[in-house]
Amino acid sequence: MKSAHLCPTIFISSADSYSDLWPIFFDMFYKYWPNFRGEIFLNTEMKNYKHHSLNVTCTQVGKQDHFGSTFRAGLDQIKSDSVLLIMIDYIFMGKVDVEKIEEYYSFFKSNELDSLCLVHQNYRLTSRMDSNKDIDYVAPPSVDMFSYQIAFWKKCILYEMALPHENPWASEWYGTRRANKIKIKLACLSKGVKPPIPYDLAGCLHKGKWLENAIAHLKSINYYVNFRERGYFIKQPQTMRVRMKIKWMLISSGLHGSYWDFIKR
Repeated sequence: MKSAHLCPTIFISSADSYSDLWPIFFDMFYKYWPNFRGEIFLNTEMKNYKHHSLNVTCTQVGKQDHFGSTFRAGLDQIKSDSVLLIMIDYIFMGKVDVEKIEEYYSFFKSNELDSLCLVHQNYRLTSRMDSNKDIDYVAPPSVDMFSYQIAFWKKCILYEMALPHENPWASEWYGTRRANKIKIKLACLSKGVKPPIPYDLAGCLHKGKWLENAIAHLKSINYYVNFRERGYFIKQPQTMRVRMKIKWMLISSGLHGSYWDFIKR
């Protein structure tokens, strides 16, 4: 197997509160992508981490007020103009198709895309890219122009997707609107195309607790994790109180700058 010499710098978005997940994430990374020899930036606050077989650099950006400012401070340390974005709770669950990663990254660069999402998503408007049958072009406006799924990004465009005061959920909500306003050049894998990095799109955690699919996978490969430390996520009906809390979070983020930023664009 070839090493992924055509893969850009990998940016893992995290925080020190997820440090218990770092060994699990990178052990799964190495298990399923053992020949990777590129740069990996792990976005941390104060803590440091080393893996025995991977070149991991911790950003150690210091304590920031919000997710968005932490995210941007980490991106500031990356010199390359493109990144492969991965959130810390998207653990790998199968062998990485290195040849496809290289093929899609080459396509991303040669077509001067702003982003290429490495999974299929149900975007409202898409059209097949004739030069690669695996990939669809997403034409704005679309309801999900920005998400934190695994994707190649131009670093400068990704930087615009998270304002300093935003949390991840506000960033996706307002980021979609910014992406539509900017008219980013976005593509994703076509429906039915196998993702080159197998993982659960829901992540391995929800509200800080373990999800069933991640537990089942880690147990299936005899990888020990004390799941009781974080606990097990149990789905509950979304109450009116929860819906109002989400709505207020979005309004509050808007009043702190997201509305004004959108208007200025």
